[in-house]
Amino acid sequence: MVAVPLARLGSHASGYSVRDAQGKDVVSQVTAAELLFPVTLVPGELPVYTISCCSSTTAESSSRLVARKLGTARMELANARFRVILDTRTGGIVEAYSLSADPARTLNFVETTPDRYDPNDIHADRAKPLEPAAPNDGWTTLGGTGSFTQVDIVESGPLRARIRLTRAAERWEFVFTEHSAWLRWRAGKGYRFSCISAAPYMPFDRFVDGDESRWPTGPGSDEPPDHAIAARTWTKPRGGHMVYYRAAENYGALGLVALDAGLEWSNAGTRRVTASKNAGESEIALTFPLWNGNSTVLEARKEARCLRQPLLVSVLPANAGTLVQPQPQVSGTGNGQMATVELNGDWSLAWGEKGAGPASERRTVKVPGSAHVQWLPPEQIYTRQANWVSGKEWWYTRSFTVPAGWTGKRIRLQFDATDYYADTYIDGRNVGRHEGYIDPYEYEVTDFIKPGQHQEISVRVWTPVDYYWRHRPYTIKGAYGAVDQKPDDITALGITRGVRLVASGMAWIEDIAVSTRLSGGGAAVELRLSSNASNPHWEAALEPRNFQGTERPRAQGGGPRLVIPIRDPQLWWTWDQGKPNLYTLTVRLLSGTGDELDRKQLAVGIREIERIGDQFYLNRRRVFLRGTNSYYHLFLSEMNRAAYERDMALMLGMNVNIIRLHCHFTNPEFYQLADEKGVMIWQDFLEAWYPHDTRFSTRAAPLYDNHIRYVRNHPSVVVWAPCDEEDLENYRDLSKHLAGRLAQMDPQHRPVVRSTGRWQDAHLYHGWYGDSIWKYTSMTANLVTELGATTLPARESLDKFLPGKWPISAHADEWRFHKLQIEEALANWGDPKGMTLDEYIPQTQAYGARLFQLALERSRRRKAEGAGGIFHFFAIDIWPSVTMAAYDFYRAPTKVVDTVRRSFEPVLASIEYTRDTYKEGEEVRFPLWAVNDRNEAITGRIEWEGGGQAVQLPPDSSQLVGEVKWKAAGAGPAKLALRVTAADGRILSENLYEFRVTR
Repeated sequence: MVAVPLARLGSHASGYSVRDAQGKDVVSQVTAAELLFPVTLVPGELPVYTISCCSSTTAESSSRLVARKLGTARMELANARFRVILDTRTGGIVEAYSLSADPARTLNFVETTPDRYDPNDIHADRAKPLEPAAPNDGWTTLGGTGSFTQVDIVESGPLRARIRLTRAAERWEFVFTEHSAWLRWRAGKGYRFSCISAAPYMPFDRFVDGDESRWPTGPGSDEPPDHAIAARTWTKPRGGHMVYYRAAENYGALGLVALDAGLEWSNAGTRRVTASKNAGESEIALTFPLWNGNSTVLEARKEARCLRQPLLVSVLPANAGTLVQPQPQVSGTGNGQMATVELNGDWSLAWGEKGAGPASERRTVKVPGSAHVQWLPPEQIYTRQANWVSGKEWWYTRSFTVPAGWTGKRIRLQFDATDYYADTYIDGRNVGRHEGYIDPYEYEVTDFIKPGQHQEISVRVWTPVDYYWRHRPYTIKGAYGAVDQKPDDITALGITRGVRLVASGMAWIEDIAVSTRLSGGGAAVELRLSSNASNPHWEAALEPRNFQGTERPRAQGGGPRLVIPIRDPQLWWTWDQGKPNLYTLTVRLLSGTGDELDRKQLAVGIREIERIGDQFYLNRRRVFLRGTNSYYHLFLSEMNRAAYERDMALMLGMNVNIIRLHCHFTNPEFYQLADEKGVMIWQDFLEAWYPHDTRFSTRAAPLYDNHIRYVRNHPSVVVWAPCDEEDLENYRDLSKHLAGRLAQMDPQHRPVVRSTGRWQDAHLYHGWYGDSIWKYTSMTANLVTELGATTLPARESLDKFLPGKWPISAHADEWRFHKLQIEEALANWGDPKGMTLDEYIPQTQAYGARLFQLALERSRRRKAEGAGGIFHFFAIDIWPSVTMAAYDFYRAPTKVVDTVRRSFEPVLASIEYTRDTYKEGEEVRFPLWAVNDRNEAITGRIEWEGGGQAVQLPPDSSQLVGEVKWKAAGAGPAKLALRVTAADGRILSENLYEFRVTR
C-alpha cells in the first residue's frame, strides 16, 4: 500500500483517479492527509502509476476490508487475510481468525475454554480444568480497565482502516489495510494475551522466535529448533517477532511483532503472554502469516519485515489526462427466466444389501418421501418390525424427458434434500454423491442431458445405523442420526424433499448472504453476493412484505458487496415485543447491457441480536428468553406447512418466544413460519458424544457450511450452537472447528454457544438424574437451555402404541423400546404398586408440572440478577414414545402444557415456595413477585382469594412486591390462584399453585 501525502498532489480533498502503467484503473482512498492505493512490486521493475485530479468518477471497489460496529458491544475488523472481533464492553480481543487457513481448519486463535470450575456444567463431575484457574478474558492491554466509552472509525476503507477506542486512562488505535496480513495495535503500557489457543488446546503446537541465524541452515533443513510450546527465558524477542503455528496441517498462523523495542516480554511461547512497559504508549502488530508447514516461520519473517521496511515513493509532476471508467461486464445471455422439469411424483423403489444393488421387487411410490413410510404398512412403521429398513440401500428410479428447446442451455439437477448418503446416476453415469439429511444441493448436469430424448435417473440412498445412540457414528445428522428420544435402529432415509431439473442461460445467482445493521434512526441491509459470472453486475431492491410502507430502497453495483440504506426501517420483533415486520428482497443479476440474467427473492427481517453476559438484546432492547426445545417428526418428509403451523400454534400457546431446534435443522417451512410469527430460533447442529478424532472435526466443518447457508438469512435464527454437551476433548477440538465455520459463513455474527451445557449455558435435570426438584428453588444458573422430567402421556395415546402393557415391570422391554427411562421414572414418580394406569398417569404429570413451575418461575424472578432465559425440554414427541415432551406424538397435552403456559406469561405473578405439603390450619406467607417482560409499563393489581394489592410494573422488570397470606384449610388437595389485571380491568395473566394439606 502506497500512502502519498496530499500536500505533494496539490492538496485536493477528493476526486483523485489512479491508473497503472497499462492504463488500468486502480482503487484509491483519500484520507485527511494522504492518498492511498495498492501497488504490485516485481523484482527488477520500477512500477509507475498516474494520478489525475479532479474526476467525478473513481474505480469501482470490491474491497473485503471491514471496520464496523456489531450491535452495542462488539466491533469487527477484517480484510482478505484475517478477521478480529473486539468486545468494547470488557475491553479485549475475543476472536481472531486467519482467513488463509484451510476452510475446515479456520479456528479462533483466542482460547475461550474457561479454566474455572462451573457448578452448572453438565460435565463438571467428569472433566476438570486442565490448569489452575486464571483469567481467560481474551487479549487486552495493561494501560487501562473497563469499557470503552468512545469508539471512532477514523478511516473505513476501501484500502485502509483506522479505529480509535477510548476508555479511562487509555486509548487504543488499530490500523490495517485491505490485503495486509497484519493488524497494528497501539495502546498504553503493554499487552496481555490470555489465552492463545496453543497446546494442549487446538490448534498451535509450535512456537518459534524471529532469530534468523539458527534456521534454516541450508538446503534440506528439517524443522526449526526449540519449537515447543513452552516459556522462553528472553525478555526481548529474538529478531523482534515470534510465531505460533501447527506443523502438520494448515490452521494458519499467529505472529506477534514487537514494533516497540521498549516492551519487556514474559512467558512468550506459552498460552499466556505479557508484554509490558513502564510508561507511555506502545505498539505491536498481530500478523496472520500464510501457513507453509515448517516454512511458516519464513512467512512470519516476511510479514515482520514488510512491517518494518516501508516502500520508497517518488512523486513526479502530474500529467494531464482523462481516465475512462470501465463498465462491469457479465458473461452469458438470457432474461432471468428459468425453465423447470419437476421430478416429483411416481418413482420406482427397490432395496438391496449395501453395496449389492437392488434385489427386491419394485414398487411405485411417491417422491418426496421416506423409505419406511413408502414401503411399510402403517402399523409397522414405529415398531421393531421397521428396524431392518435403515440397514439396506434403497434405489429410486424414474424416466424423464427434457424439452428439445433446452438445447444450448445450462442444466442443473436440484435436490431440496436427500437422506443420508445419496448417489445419483443419469443413464447409468454417476453424477455425484451428497452427504446430508436436510440441506438443499444441486449438480450441473448439462453434459448428461439429451434434450428431447427419454432418459433415466436413479438415486441410491443409504445410512449407517449399526450403533447405539451413546456411541455416535461418523455421520453429520445430529439428533436424526442418534438421540435418546428416537428409536435406536429406525433412522430415516430417502429422497425426502423435492427434485427438479432447471434450464438457464450461462449465468445465475449462486448465493446471497444478508446482514442487517441499525445505525441511529436508520438501518442498512448489506448483501454478500456471488454468481458464476466473471464480472457480475447487481441490482437489489426492498419492499414491504407484511406491513404497509412507502419506502422502497434500492442499490446497484458490481462488487461482491451491496449495501441498501433504509431511512425509516420497520424492525423485526418477536410476537411479545412488537411486530415481526418483513421485507421482500429482490436481487437481480444483470449483463453489461442491462439484461436480466437471473433473479431471486427472499424475505428479510431487519434486526440485530446481541448477547451481553447471559442476557440477550433484540434491536438493542433486552429480551428474556422463554423457550422450549423441539424436534418434529421422526420422518421429516412427513412435515409440511400445515403440520408446522399446527405445531407452532401449540408451542406459541405455551407463551414461548424462542424455540431451540435441538441438535438438528428442519424443513424450510418451519423457518418461514418462525419469521412470520415472530418467534426466535436457537439453531443447534450436532448432538453429543462424538468420536475424539480431529479427522472427524475437519470433515464435519465443511459439511456445516451448507446448513449455515440454508438458514442464515432468516431473521428468526438468533443463536448458533454447533455442538451439544460435548466433553472437554471435543469442546476444544470438534466444537472449535465448527465455530470457525460460523465466523466465516454468517455475516450477521450471531451469538455462538460452542457446546450447549458447557460454560455458556446450563442443562439441569434436578429431580430426574439425581437431586430433588426442590433444588430448583435455589438455582443460580443464568441461562438454562434444558431441564425436564419424563411424564406419562394421555391414556388414549398409550393405548395406541402400548396397549395392555401395564404394569411397567411386566413389560419392561416394550417400555424401554419406546424410550421410557424406567429406573429414573420409578425413582422420581414413586412406586406404582397397587395403582391402575389411570391412577398413575396424573401422578407422573403432576410431578413434571411441579418441576417446571419451580424452575421457570425461579429463573424469571432472577432476571434482575442477570438471568437471561430458560428453556423447557421439550415440546412434542417425534414418534410414539414416553419422554419429556409436553405434547405426545398424537398432540395430546400433558399437564405440563398448562403449567409452562402460565409460568411463561409475559406478565407474571409468582410466589416463592419450597414445599408442596402443609398441615391443616397452617398459615403461610409466600413472597410475591411481579415479572413484566413487555416493553411497556403496566399499572394494575394482583389478586387472590381473600387478598390483593396494586402494582406498578416498569418495562422489562422483575421485583418483589409483597407477600401472599394463605391458610391451609381442610385435608386434601388445595389450590392458590393468582390473577394480574390491568388498570382497565383486562386480565393479563392467571397463575395456579397446587398443594396438599394433611391432618
